[in-house]
Amino acid sequence: MEIVLLRHGMPKINKGRWLSAAEFGLWISEYNEAGIDLGCMPPNDLISRAGQCSFVVCSHLPRSLESAKVLKVDNVDICEPLFRELEMPHGNRRFPQLPASVWLVAFRLLWAAGYTGKVEPFREAKARAHRCAERLAEFASEHGAVLFVGHGSLNWFIGKYLKSMGWSGPSRSARRYWDYGVYCYKATEQLAAKRKKSAPAEKW
Repeated sequence: MEIVLLRHGMPKINKGRWLSAAEFGLWISEYNEAGIDLGCMPPNDLISRAGQCSFVVCSHLPRSLESAKVLKVDNVDICEPLFRELEMPHGNRRFPQLPASVWLVAFRLLWAAGYTGKVEPFREAKARAHRCAERLAEFASEHGAVLFVGHGSLNWFIGKYLKSMGWSGPSRSARRYWDYGVYCYKATEQLAAKRKKSAPAEKW
């Protein structure tokens, strides 16, 4: 069984815009509605890898679905809000003005520390990521090779949970646009490891 966790292509939106915390909330809405920049195309090896997958999963966000289209995927088998990116809070202050890229980091850290700003809390987001990992594992058990056209933060948690479930994969999650990691599960190896662990110690 195999799961390819892919981060979508580059969204067509300006991350360098200077915004207040309140304006950042509107920017997040624009980001979630944005498609991808066709000036930043995926490498050929990724297109080939996507073509080897027999089952494709996307979130409902345009940047996920458009990325699958650019990868020449014939059919998206699952498209659900469950697989959306971890939500991003924002504030209501009009000062200071900072680049959107700075707010992205600042509010993600605040969110992890407990600030919700009326979005999905950190604990619930992690639970959702765990459900995503379980769903992807179920799809892989049925279809073999699964491609998930996902999102940066969500993919990081999914990779973490897959490893806790016995899957092997890269030591670091893919962070750049169009980056991907391959997670594998070999039932025979897992069974052998369990038998070895449960076998009685030899007596000399």
